[in-house]
Formats: sequence, C-alpha cells, structure tokens
Amino acid sequence: MKISSGQAIDILKKNQVVAIPTETVYGLAARIGSDLALSQIFETKKRPFFDPLIVHVKSIEQAQALCLHWNPIMQCLAESFWPGPLTMVVPKTKMVSDLITSGLATVGLRCPQHAIALDIIEGVGEPLAAPSANLFGQTSPTLADHVISEFNNQIPVVDGGPCLIGIESTVLLVQNHQISILRPGQVTQLMIEVALKKKHLGFDWTKSVDKKLSPGQMKHHYMPSKPLFGIDSEFKGDLIARLNQELSHLPDEVEGVKIHKPTQIRSIKELKLSDSACEAARQLYSELRRLAEGPEDALTFYFQKSHSAPDWVAVHERLSKACTKFIKS
Repeated sequence: MKISSGQAIDILKKNQVVAIPTETVYGLAARIGSDLALSQIFETKKRPFFDPLIVHVKSIEQAQALCLHWNPIMQCLAESFWPGPLTMVVPKTKMVSDLITSGLATVGLRCPQHAIALDIIEGVGEPLAAPSANLFGQTSPTLADHVISEFNNQIPVVDGGPCLIGIESTVLLVQNHQISILRPGQVTQLMIEVALKKKHLGFDWTKSVDKKLSPGQMKHHYMPSKPLFGIDSEFKGDLIARLNQELSHLPDEVEGVKIHKPTQIRSIKELKLSDSACEAARQLYSELRRLAEGPEDALTFYFQKSHSAPDWVAVHERLSKACTKFIKS
C-alpha cells in the first residue's frame, strides 16, 4: 500500500518497517535504535544476518555521531558527495547495533539525495537502516510499484517516483588514509581521487580487504525472476540450443540464492539498454523486472566491448551478478 511521509514516520516510530524512495533504489527502512524493526528487515527480505545494512543519515553531523574516528578524508568525501550515492564504511560507535553491521566493527553510512528520504529521517529523529526493498538476491526496486509487487502489497511504501540513478551507491571503505571501493556505483574512483587531491589529502588505494564489509557481495545478486544469460557479442551459432545445453548444468542455488530455471528454454527476450552508462543504470532494474513478466522462458544481454569502459563499471558489475550464466563464443 502507498502511504504518505507522515504515515511513514509514525510507522517507523512504532518499531515497524516501511519502504522509502532514495535517488539510488527504494529502501526498506527501520530506525537504527529498534532491534525489533531491524530484525524485521532481515525477515521480510529473507536476508542472511551476515549481510550488513547501510545506515542513512540526514547530515554530516549525524554521521559523525555514529563514527568512532571521523577523519579529514571522510569529511572531504562527505562534503563532496553528500547528499548523494556514496556510502563510506567507517569504524562504528556503540550507537550502531551489531544487527546492522553483522557483528563487524564498521558501519556503512550515507546521506541520500532525495527530499522525501531526508524529510522522513528528520521526522523520525534518528538515522535509518535501509537496504534495497526487495527479496534477498533479486532485482532491486526503482519504483514504488516494484515494492508493492515484490511483497504482495504487504509493505507500506512512500511513492517518490522513479529513482534518479537506478543502481545502488558506491561503497567505499575508509581506514585511516587507506581507501578501497567495495562496490562500484555512480561515484567513481576518479571522482574520489579528484575530490581528495583538491584538498591536498594523502591517500592510498588498497584491494586487500574483506568484501563482506559491504552488501551485494554474493556471486549472484540483483537477479530477475527468469534466467538472464550474458552473451559475448561475438557469439555465433544456435543460441537457444546452447542455452538449453547450459541449463542442464546450472545449480539450483548459489550461496543461498535460488537460481530460477525453466524445464526448457523455447523463447528468449533480449535486454537492451542505452549506450549511455548513466541512462543504462536508470533503465536496468526496471527493464529486468518488465521483461521478466513477459511470456519468454529466459532473458539475454549482449556484452559489448564498450561495456568495459570506466563509466560502465557499476552497471557491468550489476549485470554480471544478475546473470545466471555467461555464454562465450
């Protein structure tokens, strides 16, 4: 059911969950001070408790209260990219429940660039934990109607229109002067470097980190309700025959995420996205959901050489995890 922002604030204050819009995707929100509501997030999404949640704040000051050691790098990046699609993983204070962080000593913080989300955080009076409002491992919602469909109209949702960006935030681990991108998003490595160098701040990129510090790290994630096959653009031959050959070898489940498999593939539908990476990001999840509702047995996406360009990193990562299997020449 669709509700107003005021109703959402009342529900959140009663230790329940609601779906709210952000500029990235719709989130399933709960007060960080309510373990009851936080547990409801995991139960509703069927999300494993080892997958940490991102906390949404209304301001830098609110973030600082949740961070054990707020440093100049964090300050610079918050000033440069908040409100916006950058999550910083930082050492947490005792104000942050272990339910949110899966028992880790760090927490992911971001300030959403959406007036409704910020108004709700303000009205509730505390930050909100808000992973994507969908069942675990499946396609993220970018419309209120996606949330309604996903949960059979059982979760109240504030309709904020289509999400402007359409994919989840960049997740950046900040450890003193060492930084690492745990999940790509619209805020790129180059953008982060430019912001830090402009302030003459020293930093080092590191890749030797535990990816479990960030959500979205399963081998399969963002999956539509029908198999999605990634196809090499140079593939030649009988595609349906090849897909059926691959179908027989697919597992039923990977890391707790069920693989949707028809008994036979007779028809397919191609996912087509804009040549612009930003526009493709806005289209991706909505198109995956729309095509999955069609009569075809499976979906395909042709990976082009252009999809390896730096501006495609985030979309490419989402598509790669959404794919059931890659088909090469």
